[in-house]
Amino acid sequence: MTDTLSPVDLPTTAAVPLTTPVTAVVVTHGRTGYLATTLRAIAAQTRRPFRVLVVDVAERAAGEPDPHLGAVLDDAFAAAPAPVPRLSTAAAPGARSFGEAVSVGLATLAGALDERPTPWLWLLHDDSAPAPGALAQLVKTVGHAPSVAVAGCKQRTWTEPERLLEVGLRTTRSGRRMTDVDPGELDQGQHDGRTDVLGVGLAGALVRRDVWDALGGTDAALGPFGDGLDLSRRARLAGHRVVVVPTAVVRHAQAAYHGLRPVRGPAPAPRGALLDGARDVDLDGDGEPDTADPRRSFAARRAALLHSRLVGCPVALLPLVVLMTLAAGTVRALGQLAVKQPRLAVAEVRVALQVLLRPAVVVRARQRARASRVVPRRTLRPLQATWRDVWRQAQDRRLARREARRVVQAPSELELRELAALATRRRVTLAVVTAALLAVTALAVGGLVSPVLGGAQLVGPALARATTDLGELWWAATSGWVAGGLGAPGPADPLLLVLLPLAAVLDGELGAAVGLVVLGGVLLSGIGAWAAAGAATRSVAVRAWAAVVWAAAPALLLAVGHGRIGAVLAHAALPWVVLGLVRAVGVQRVDQVLSGLVTLRRDLDEPVVRHVDDAADGGLVPPTTAGAGPTSPDEGDVTTPVRGVAAVPHPRGAPSGAVPAVTPGAAVASAAAAGASGDGAGDAGHDLAPARVLVGAPDPTGSLAAAAGAALALAVVAAGAPVLLAPGLLVLLVVAVLVPRGRARVLLAAVPALVLTLPLLLEAVRRGPQGVRLLLAEPGPVAAVPPAGAVARLLGVPADASALVPAGLPGVVTAAWPYLSGGVLLALALLALWRGEAVARGVRACWVVAASGVATAGALAMLPAAVGVEAVAPAWTGAAVSLTTLGLLGAAVLGADRLPERLAQHTFGWRQPVVGLVTAVVAAVAIVGPVSWAWTARTGEAVALRASTAPVVPVVGQQGGSAPAASRVLALTLAPEDDASGAVGWSLLRADGDQLVDAAAAVSTARVTGALDAPAAVVDDASAEVAAVAARLAGGAADDVAPALAALGVADVLAPPAADDDAGTRAARARLVGTLDATPGLERVTHDGGGTLWRVRPAGDGTTAAWARLVPSAAAASAPAEAPGAEPVAAAGRSVDSDVPPAAAGRVLVLAERADPRWHAWLDGERLDPVDAGWRQAFTVGADAGRLEVRYDAPGRTAWLTGLGVTMLVTVLLALPLRRRRGVRT
Repeated sequence: MTDTLSPVDLPTTAAVPLTTPVTAVVVTHGRTGYLATTLRAIAAQTRRPFRVLVVDVAERAAGEPDPHLGAVLDDAFAAAPAPVPRLSTAAAPGARSFGEAVSVGLATLAGALDERPTPWLWLLHDDSAPAPGALAQLVKTVGHAPSVAVAGCKQRTWTEPERLLEVGLRTTRSGRRMTDVDPGELDQGQHDGRTDVLGVGLAGALVRRDVWDALGGTDAALGPFGDGLDLSRRARLAGHRVVVVPTAVVRHAQAAYHGLRPVRGPAPAPRGALLDGARDVDLDGDGEPDTADPRRSFAARRAALLHSRLVGCPVALLPLVVLMTLAAGTVRALGQLAVKQPRLAVAEVRVALQVLLRPAVVVRARQRARASRVVPRRTLRPLQATWRDVWRQAQDRRLARREARRVVQAPSELELRELAALATRRRVTLAVVTAALLAVTALAVGGLVSPVLGGAQLVGPALARATTDLGELWWAATSGWVAGGLGAPGPADPLLLVLLPLAAVLDGELGAAVGLVVLGGVLLSGIGAWAAAGAATRSVAVRAWAAVVWAAAPALLLAVGHGRIGAVLAHAALPWVVLGLVRAVGVQRVDQVLSGLVTLRRDLDEPVVRHVDDAADGGLVPPTTAGAGPTSPDEGDVTTPVRGVAAVPHPRGAPSGAVPAVTPGAAVASAAAAGASGDGAGDAGHDLAPARVLVGAPDPTGSLAAAAGAALALAVVAAGAPVLLAPGLLVLLVVAVLVPRGRARVLLAAVPALVLTLPLLLEAVRRGPQGVRLLLAEPGPVAAVPPAGAVARLLGVPADASALVPAGLPGVVTAAWPYLSGGVLLALALLALWRGEAVARGVRACWVVAASGVATAGALAMLPAAVGVEAVAPAWTGAAVSLTTLGLLGAAVLGADRLPERLAQHTFGWRQPVVGLVTAVVAAVAIVGPVSWAWTARTGEAVALRASTAPVVPVVGQQGGSAPAASRVLALTLAPEDDASGAVGWSLLRADGDQLVDAAAAVSTARVTGALDAPAAVVDDASAEVAAVAARLAGGAADDVAPALAALGVADVLAPPAADDDAGTRAARARLVGTLDATPGLERVTHDGGGTLWRVRPAGDGTTAAWARLVPSAAAASAPAEAPGAEPVAAAGRSVDSDVPPAAAGRVLVLAERADPRWHAWLDGERLDPVDAGWRQAFTVGADAGRLEVRYDAPGRTAWLTGLGVTMLVTVLLALPLRRRRGVRT
């Protein structure tokens, strides 16, 4: 250490009487930007300390303090009047806390000097500068009250010394800290009546040396936060008083709290590199530096609080406090996510675990506190705050913040009227668009809405029934087993998981959820397009046009007509992906108006400051540059009273009503620019252009909530159309490259979609090259439609769209009708490429989206993916065509933005009539699209959906699926006599007809093999057996068919009503009914509008149909399927959990389900061995009785569901709009 001796032992001034000597201890982290100021403030004290000790905690190789600290210390006291205190420096490298640094410094001082310690310590941080009379007031207070052991100062802010930080503090019984001072509160003496308090901050505190030594200083485990409260609390429990001296004032920068320097770590950068340039910058005058970010110190502060709670609670409550710490960490982490603070959310959980995993530290702290305690804890209660005090303070602060925003950020009356006019025009236009789309929807499918709301099932060519309850829906979506037919392994379509929450909201009605998506697809798509277009333009006319065009896209209308729920859902969600991404990077356009100050300054002919709206770096929708020349002949900017501008960061303007001054440099520069441009000389102020000060919506700089919203929307898109996942990821990469900010948010938007589709992706990888078909396939039942040509797909038509053309049009018009909207859109998107640099990057990004859609649609058309009713067929290309349309529409909207302003730059000529004619054509085509669809849906075949109220399977037949036997229904159809194929159609039903949950792309594509461009459909043994039984029934079986049907788990046979009303179909059905009536083993049960049903009679040996049966081992070895003497086993769905009786000999459990290694069975908890039973799953049971359990366990299911749940919970919390809005910008 170093020491500088003063000529006298007890320095003081002549005006202050000699009192007890004090040692001032200043702890610093090297030469910080605050240290010199603090030392000069000590030198300026009216009552100076006996010794000044500067303790350097920076870690250095030699273990010595910074050799330049002595010079800084000497410089600070060089101008101080004599006598000068004794000046010393010491090193405490690696000190864990302020108190430890003080103790190390004092020990070093005692070892180096042979002098008696002073009875009082004046503790100071390097960033706490005391007022000249601070020490004198502290010494005076402790001199009049010998019972005082700790005396603290009133703390004010560093940058605005008139604002309060604290005047003592108190806590609740749980440790919640309260200063009773509002943020930014002015010091008007309102708290000067305080004396005894629960705690004081150590910055500027005067502590009795013997008490400091007896208490062992501060708790090193607290770090730099909470040490003053801890020391004060233990001093009070040791029988001493703790007071605050309001007349002793300290300016405290709170550098560690504000995150202006590391809490722990190496020495800071040299002077000026870290603090000096920013520590005093406080433009808003709130007392906090503008570079302050308390989030950087959050983890350390939270750890100190949790440690204090564990140390200060009674030992009987310690287990409860531990549990509450864990629970609170989880709940608070979720709350931090909801307010868009993911790093703090991680810190909440991490800190809680770190504190709880250090029990030895807590035990030592409790032992130290117990050793010094002489009074019970209850003596502290009068000084503690209640929860009522906490609630009152929170309410007061909330009201104060709201009032401050109202006063500081309120626009003028003129600006309010302009903003209100913008809002009114926007809301009215949205209402008109919504009403129009509602009317179109009502005209087209209104007749289906009422029956669906009444419980009818919406069905169509590509839409199966949805009568499943929530429990079965959850099992189907997550089990990894597709229960349709004879079952098959494979992941369910992610679409089911997306429909699950919607069905839950609709009282568990999956059919209602399906009807809402399909029938409301046009309206939902239009609203989404309106919102997304608002990110590219603030023109309500362009937004309305975009909404109508997107809602009437042929890809959507054809999907609605067929009942392709996945394609409809993807089409409706795509605009929200765009909106979320644009807002995530902060390049959306917002409603702003010119400030009323502009007009005032023009009237006063005063020079004003130009606010330049520069383009957002890398933004997809950059703004135009004010004051700079136009980037293209038609790209100049015209100042208008109300306009939509791209949101970019800007310098903070003066408060409302203030006129900013012009700096001389700005005036000279502007005058020089004017002279250089040949505008003539004159007064520099008059050469300045009017300022473009804008008020209205705040300039966004990116939104984590928007990124989370985009992630959820992308997950919905990927669930509805997995084929769009790959181009979606490509677009995210392109956006991340184009924008310089928010790249992490953009890329993280892909996580929920990837987690949601993870089983599908893993299955595709497992299949190798054949997995491509799985990624191309459409979710739900296969309804193959030949794809349209490449040009038609580019124009937005995925397949034959003749159903959308009104009858009676001329041939040429009929041929071109479906392509009118797409042709106009393509032309506008091409013209947008000629827009200036202001939107060029956004237009190029839109064209990348369109190109990815074109490529995806081409791959879909070229590669047949799934087995349909007749043969292998390509998947639906509509989702990819929707992506193409989205890109073209985005480019067109960007190209049309601010078109009137650009036209106003030119005198009236050929441009205005041409633009007017084009606008009329574009509007007419947009309006004709939805109107013609509504007409053709009403009078033609544009919508092939129907609301089915009659059951497909009679009620008596549906009972078998829910009974313990869990039996199936075999539905048979026969081709008409004029059909050369003579095919027998069959399907195995578990409920009322084919169900949405029973179909999956993983199953339909698994039946396709061969080269990608030359596929072939395969029939496995299970399907071949069912087909053979169906042919046997349709051909007229002469023997008993009951054993064969029972082996398939079929308890009923159904002849559905004829799908077509022609004579040949009716004759074929009548022939089939007659054949089944004469078939041995079948007994007609009912005949109604749902078809004719036959019950399968028990076989001669009493065997009945059941999903799970116990077969004697001897018989099972030869013919497990039709073995005599089979006993049914009660099942629930596709699992077994029931008791089985004993038997005389061994048995085999045979399931009427395809075999898979992931089927498992247990008898009284002992795993059963699987046996070979052909395509059926079978297990060796034995002769013993017991509890039989059978279920299907997909590998990794629990891990995937956990990851999915966590991912979705985090994303939803991040997407919630719970963060406080910043209000109106001035």
